Order: sequence, then structure tokens, then C-alpha cells
Amino acid sequence: MILLKACIVGITLLQSFCQDDMEWEEKSKPKRQTYDNPDPYKNLIQWLKDGKAEVSKVKIEVKSEGYRTLRAAQFIRQGEWVMFIPRTNYLSLEEVKKSCLINRKMIQINYKPNNVQTYFVNHLLQENRRQYSFWKPYIDVLPKDVSGFPTYFDAEQDALLKGSPTLFTVINQRKVFKEEYENLKEAVKEFQKYGYTYNDFIKFRILTISRSFTVKIGDKEQQQLLVPLADFINHDNNGFLKYGYSKEADGFFMQAARNIQMGEELFYNYGQWSNKYFFMNYGFASLNNPMNQFDFDICLNKNDRLFNLKIELTKGNICWGNKLVNETDHDSFRQTLATVRFTQLSKLDDFLQLEEDVQNFKQFWPGWHTTTKTIDLEKATFKALKKILETELQNFASTIEDDQRRLNDPSTPEFRMHIIMLTMREKQIIKKNIDVCNRMLEVIDKNSEELKNLMKYYHYKEIIKFVNSQIIPMKLELEGLA
Repeated sequence: MILLKACIVGITLLQSFCQDDMEWEEKSKPKRQTYDNPDPYKNLIQWLKDGKAEVSKVKIEVKSEGYRTLRAAQFIRQGEWVMFIPRTNYLSLEEVKKSCLINRKMIQINYKPNNVQTYFVNHLLQENRRQYSFWKPYIDVLPKDVSGFPTYFDAEQDALLKGSPTLFTVINQRKVFKEEYENLKEAVKEFQKYGYTYNDFIKFRILTISRSFTVKIGDKEQQQLLVPLADFINHDNNGFLKYGYSKEADGFFMQAARNIQMGEELFYNYGQWSNKYFFMNYGFASLNNPMNQFDFDICLNKNDRLFNLKIELTKGNICWGNKLVNETDHDSFRQTLATVRFTQLSKLDDFLQLEEDVQNFKQFWPGWHTTTKTIDLEKATFKALKKILETELQNFASTIEDDQRRLNDPSTPEFRMHIIMLTMREKQIIKKNIDVCNRMLEVIDKNSEELKNLMKYYHYKEIIKFVNSQIIPMKLELEGLA
């Protein structure tokens, strides 16, 4: 009897859970246009046209499952709209919050996800299982295989990232995704009831990350959109498309920033991001990305006799994140140098002078506030930075020469090519900055006149500005010529 009652209660709850979905399916069935062409890309185009989208100027090209792109179907003049997607055919945060049962339940119980993309994920999960979903033509063309994204890497693939700061980001992303999935299962009964697996969840989370556009709509803050067809367009540093929202047309548009020839592949610039960002969010890396960087920590030595004084000045901080790029005439290099300089301060007088210099700042930050003091300190700084970078370089799983050989090997899988390009570029940046340290240590003991003569040579182009602005003035003062 107890078992029978429990079964009845369970059936009642299940019917209650499904009521919203059943009502939606019944209401939708006579209204939804079905698209039965065996080619899902033709279905997508027809669905967009039925929704009054303007997509006649582009055509889809499928090179592989992982590489779809758009080409110009005709000549497009600068300033023309390349495509237009009306509000009814793209997904906004406002839309998915209202149209998804799980999202409505989350709002009812005041559950706050760790990222707004979770709302999009829940919506896509819901529509993916609905037979008569309005969004079926869009979902049918989403990539089926996202195993090239680092979230899916196994231990062997993770090992290829050894030494790269990206590995820590990958591990942390997996942790965040898993926590969000488990928290949703715990907090929202409907999410648990539909039996969405962790693989379902992270697949659509990755698809959402890699296909979203940030757009300002009216007077509202910028928000994320999922825009069918527009998400086929690939990245290029010299991308010639720009996008936005048209209030008059009430929709999303892509516009030509220059004349586009018929048949030309379409590109836009995804943004000024490092390879790590592109790799994590889009699954690719590039050797030609001008924003490439190497991230690493610089920490105080606990055996430093000024250690306690330093952490008092930094309010307890002992490590600082820094980055280096390929150009040494860059704020990141100066900040890194200043941070290392702070760790190398060994004379009490120099430290007290620094303390006096920064007393008017509310918070001391080594990378901004540690200025040059003496030639000896600069020599110690460059020696220390060189040692740090050499250690970082040794931590990688392969050498630059190994990377180059694998890049030239046609049998190297595509996803590994992107790992190689990511880590190879980081190693090249480290190597470049080690070379800069070597040049500085080579000349730092020269007198002012010798330095002025040396800085005329191209070989020292990476250190000219620093030597002229920092080292030579100190030399002149020491020589009594200032």
C-alpha cells in the first residue's frame, strides 16, 4: 500500500513537471513550420527567410564539421548590410529567461548561476529535446563535435599544455562547469527531472561561449546574443565586418567595412584577445595574433631580509600576476620589471626611499610604483627576471624546435596544431624576453659614453628606450656629469 501511494505521488509529480512542456508542444504543433530538407543548412536559410531575415548576400560553405564559413554571394559595397537577422530569430538573455521553464524556475527560487550563459544553455537543452521547437533549424546546424575544446581534453592532451598558464585556466573552467551543473541539479528539480547529463550541459555551454555576440540594444547595457548564421563567420585580425543592433529594423545586422568581392570569405575580428582567450572560448590559437602574451607570477622570497617590511607595504600580498608580450616597449614589460625590481630591493635605504615615494598612494602596487634606484639594483633585477623566465621555459613539455617540427608534420591532428601554436608562441615570447635580459646584462656595466655609442646599433633596438631613459641618466649621475 505504501509503495502504491509512493508511485501515485511520483506519477502526479511527473505529470505536474511535464504540464508546461505538454501544453507548449500542443500549442506549438499547429503553428510551427516544419523543415524536412535532408540538408540542414538549407533548412536554416529557409527558416531565416520565413522569419524575414535578409541573408541573400551570403552563402554557406562547409569545409568540415569543425570549419563552416560564409562567403559573399555577390559583390557587397562598403557600408552595406551583409545580413540582417530580426529579433524573432536570434536569442537574447531576455528571451531565454522567459521562454525556458528551467530558467523561470531559477528566477522564482532566486537561483543565481555563475554566468548568464547558463540561461542560454538551459534554453538550448530544452529546445533540443522538443519535437516542434521553433529553434530546431538553428540547433540542427550547431556543431555536433566540440571535443577540440580544452574542457574535453584527457590527461594525455593536458600534458601537452604542461608549462602553459592555460592549463590552470582549463582545470579551473572544468571545476566551474562541474559546480554549476551539480548546483543546478540540486537546486532546480526540473533540471534534474529531464535527466540532462554533464556532457549535455558542457556541450551547450561551450557552444554558447563560442557563438555569442555582445551587442548594445537601445539604452540597455550590452548583452549577449546567439545569432544564427552570423556565428558561421570566422575570426581574422583584419576582419572587415562589423555588427550591431538596428532599432529601426529591430534586429541584428552585419555590415561591410570595405568593398567585398563575390566569392570572398567573410571575416570579422572577434576582439583584441590573447591566444589563451581564443583557445579557451573558441578552440583555436594563432602564431600571428598580435595580442599573444605569456602570463606568470612573480613572488617575494620568504628568505628576503626585508620580507616583513615588504609584505607590510603590500598589505599581505606576496605574489603578483604579470604578463609579457613580444614587444618590450610595452607597459607589461615595464610593470614586470618593476615587480621584479621590488623583489630584488635589498638595501634598507632603497626600501625606505620607495616607502616615502608611495606614501600618498592608497594602495601600493609593485608593478606601478617601484621605480629605478641604482645600477646595482637594475643588474640584480635583470638577472632575477632572466632566471624566472628560464625556469618557466624549462617547465614546458616541448621545445620550440619540437613544436616547429610538429607543425610541419601533416599527420598532426588539428586540435594539437592549436595546442602547439598556443604553447609555441608563449615560449617564443619568453625566449624574446630572456634575450632582452641578456642584452641588458651585456651592456649595463658600460660607462655613459659607451652606452650612447652602443645604442646606435640595431642589435640593441629592444633596449634603447630603457637604456636612454633609465640607465644612462644614472650613469651620468655616478660619473658626476649629470
